Amino acid sequence: MPIEDTKAPPLSSEAYAHCFLTFRKYSTEWLSMLRWCRQRLATCLPVKSPFRALSVGAGNGDFDWRLLPILKAHISSLEYIFVEPSQAMCRRLRQRIGSQPLHGVKFDLESSCFETCPLEQTFNLVLLTHCLYYIPDRETAIGHASRLAGESGSVLIFHQTPLGIDQVQKKFIKRIKGTEQEMFTSHDIQKILARRHTPNQLEQIESYIDVSECFLRGSTEGEALLSFFLECDVRHIDPALKREVVEYIYALSYPDQGKRLLRHPVAVFILSMGMS
Repeated sequence: MPIEDTKAPPLSSEAYAHCFLTFRKYSTEWLSMLRWCRQRLATCLPVKSPFRALSVGAGNGDFDWRLLPILKAHISSLEYIFVEPSQAMCRRLRQRIGSQPLHGVKFDLESSCFETCPLEQTFNLVLLTHCLYYIPDRETAIGHASRLAGESGSVLIFHQTPLGIDQVQKKFIKRIKGTEQEMFTSHDIQKILARRHTPNQLEQIESYIDVSECFLRGSTEGEALLSFFLECDVRHIDPALKREVVEYIYALSYPDQGKRLLRHPVAVFILSMGMS
């Protein structure tokens, strides 16, 4: 079958949000990342007061509002700035800032792309949480983040490894979407950092995804997981190709207490000029 006959339409913003929430429901990724932050973040960062942090591609702030109490446990006065290009997400962020204020935290919001964000001051922490996939020039973005961290700050990058979702994308996404533009893993970040001679530390956080729903006929949550993995509406792809995707995921996953789990570790990069 020609590639053009198998292409699936991209997800709308609303559909992507639904698929992402489904992924989060069945993934231990956020729990594992937050556990890492509780155990390691204080040892990685210069604990100063007031402390200035920048969250790039913050979305609606769901992860940030879970991270903030961890930071506040070590920092008395915190200035926290969000950068988010989506107007819809910015509206949700403003609502959250207004309805969920945190003592000792001053919030600000830049409604723009990170590449064009008019920030000139430096930060103690620049946080890039699973956002580099959607930034066209990743190397420039990492360089920009490093400059914003300055001589004494740190950049923290959470990103997917070549295991898990990336394995599925590598095998199928070009056949299904016709492009691999958004494919980008921790290995690509390592190459950029090596090319730029950027001092860094790399750690890996173990997490997994419960993919059991993907194998249940007619499961809407299984469809949402597949759509999240492949960044398109998989309801519109050829049924034979969809079966191939499902069979591949089954082969990658492993049984655990009646479920099928897909190993999906997270890479965390700590960039700091103090490491040089």
